Amino acid sequence: MPPVGTWRVYVAVGAALILLLMMVIANSSESYDTFTGLCIRSSGSFSLLTDGNRTLAVYTHLSPGTVYRVEGVMRRSKSGWAMNPVKVVRTSPIFPLENIRAAYWPSRGCYLLTPEKIRLGWCLHAEKGEILQLRGLLYGNRFYVVGFTSEGFPQRPRDGMPWMVDGVVLSSGRRTVLWNGSEEIVLYLPYGTRLTPGTRVRVVGITRFYSRLSLLVDSKHDVEVTGRSREVPMSTAEVGDIATGTCTVTSAGRALGLNCTSLPLYGFSAKSGDVVKIEALKRRSSLLCINCRLVRSRETLPNGICDFEPGDFAKIQGRINWVRVYRNGFGLANVTKGNCWVLLKLRKSLGAHLSANETLTAYGTFTTYRGLRAFEVQSGDDLCSGNC
Repeated sequence: MPPVGTWRVYVAVGAALILLLMMVIANSSESYDTFTGLCIRSSGSFSLLTDGNRTLAVYTHLSPGTVYRVEGVMRRSKSGWAMNPVKVVRTSPIFPLENIRAAYWPSRGCYLLTPEKIRLGWCLHAEKGEILQLRGLLYGNRFYVVGFTSEGFPQRPRDGMPWMVDGVVLSSGRRTVLWNGSEEIVLYLPYGTRLTPGTRVRVVGITRFYSRLSLLVDSKHDVEVTGRSREVPMSTAEVGDIATGTCTVTSAGRALGLNCTSLPLYGFSAKSGDVVKIEALKRRSSLLCINCRLVRSRETLPNGICDFEPGDFAKIQGRINWVRVYRNGFGLANVTKGNCWVLLKLRKSLGAHLSANETLTAYGTFTTYRGLRAFEVQSGDDLCSGNC
């Protein structure tokens, strides 16, 4: 066992070595630089931090979108400052952040709309078109997000900003029109995207106030079909509803006139007097056939020459007693069947050439002429003389 004096020497030497080591550590830590910044890029063992004013290249892998405090020796490189850190700690930002309220708009890249377009440093876990409150750094030509909260989708349209709308498709083709329950909205859809009238959809797009409220739809994925419009009887249908009923055609042409509504029906062909079963989309000033079919052809109608009732549509058959044509081209024909008779009004535009004693079949509406029983047809196709 060493003498007591020797132990004292060992203790003194050990204390001196510990003190020297502590001084070295203290001096070395004091010589390190520190930097706090947001990681805006990371690839392999290289990351880039910024505090909005300065940028530091760090030779280690970090997570973009996270704030770090790094310690080490900062050295100037050709592209700026760089560090091989000896210490990396996740932390909160000590530098000022910018606050932005904008709509999130991922489209061939991820952007914010204010409505000015701001490119994001990275995409966010948010819904396309929703309004966000964001904190972050604007560095270069991009905004790097540190955090955000959602306000949901805007309730009212604003020019140049996204808007989500639910509604019924009223028309498609050259121009697609949507009814949201209170107004018509014109949809500008991506090429190749077509919607079926009568379907309910949810659409996200950029609002534009042209001559009519319009929505520019960026992608087919921004249109979601949510169902079909409700079916209701013709008498109670509102705009956007599918009106149903069995009706008689009162006039034929590019659109059909019906005895069950004052609105013309488009998208279906029939003859005056035909009875049709209708499922049609009600629009502001017309109906569009969704599913229509012939129930009874007009040829099966009974002869109604003896059942005069002004305003009623009917089929009449009888013998032409006499025909008179006036200088202006308007004419009258007296059609008789037994004890029943009616005056057939012949507009010049009908191009009809009738003769006495011919047998006539006509489809039209009972009316009056100078107080007398009369019958009026819509076109020459509603007249047939001889064997019909």
